[in-house]
Amino acid sequence: MMNIRMKIARLLLTLVAIACLGGAAHSESYKLKHAGLRTLYLAPIFIGIDRGIFKSRDLDLSYEEIDSGALSPAVILSGHAQITSDDILGIAPLAKQGKEFMMIYNLMDRMTMDLIVRKEVIARSSFDPKAPISQRAKILKGLTIGITRPGAPTDAYSRYFLVRAGLDPQHDATLMQVGGVAGLSAAFRSGRIDAFMLSPPLPQTLERDGFGTIIVRNTQAEVPELSGMSYITLFTSKEIAQTNKPGLKAYAKGVQEALQWARDNREEALKLLGQKWFKDTPAPALALSFDALLPALSPTGEFTPEALQKFLAVYKTIGESIDVDLSEGKLWTNEFVR
Repeated sequence: MMNIRMKIARLLLTLVAIACLGGAAHSESYKLKHAGLRTLYLAPIFIGIDRGIFKSRDLDLSYEEIDSGALSPAVILSGHAQITSDDILGIAPLAKQGKEFMMIYNLMDRMTMDLIVRKEVIARSSFDPKAPISQRAKILKGLTIGITRPGAPTDAYSRYFLVRAGLDPQHDATLMQVGGVAGLSAAFRSGRIDAFMLSPPLPQTLERDGFGTIIVRNTQAEVPELSGMSYITLFTSKEIAQTNKPGLKAYAKGVQEALQWARDNREEALKLLGQKWFKDTPAPALALSFDALLPALSPTGEFTPEALQKFLAVYKTIGESIDVDLSEGKLWTNEFVR
């Protein structure tokens, strides 16, 4: 009787082991790389990596910094990364060349690049910080404005504010390519450029350090035309969107979870971001930037045709009208965020 019981027990243990191995065989893990400009709007990505949120969804996500949003399509097309961030204008024109992308997450629903001008320029002008935006932007006449790369949002929105001021971007100012965050910071501190636009925390850091003054605070939604629009989106190639659905679903859900965690755990989130990702940013400037940027991050990541159309209207202002089919499934999808 004892031998029979022992045999039954061993058989049960064997069956359990087989079941466990079978479960492991059916449990898939995914590996993706996000390449992007190191700005605070990617906080959910950074937090999701460090908190293990993506790993908890069987996703091994890595991050690599690039110098400009204008490089975003290239890192996807080259296969160097599978996900990146940019605006519609960075990818829509490439569809006519057979290079098709798919936006999978509406990261920001308002433009958040603040416009900062050197303090010497402010001092020698009759600048009125309470004047309408179009009047404030007139201070840009004759200035050298730093951009990451031609065609990047830093370039496009600098031209947008020049046009809003009644100025000609080609003749009334000089747009100088200086590279990414480090390049803009060094050029502004040294006086090589007089102004630039970027999302937090660099403008806030430079203002706090006394190098300049933020004259348009898009982080505070000062310009209605730049709010309620799909500003920065997370995207991949159409091929990856079709062949790696589970991995992208885990990614999108991880971004949502990481953002909610950041909203619920402000102090811990700031500590995490400051210790690793923004060590060059003073804690007060990082906190100020975080609080300013958080409301602009979409909690759901969902797209709407209206918000996408509002984005295109901005580019029409600077003469870059693009014929884009805004039907779901063409350039964007809500499949992964729902």
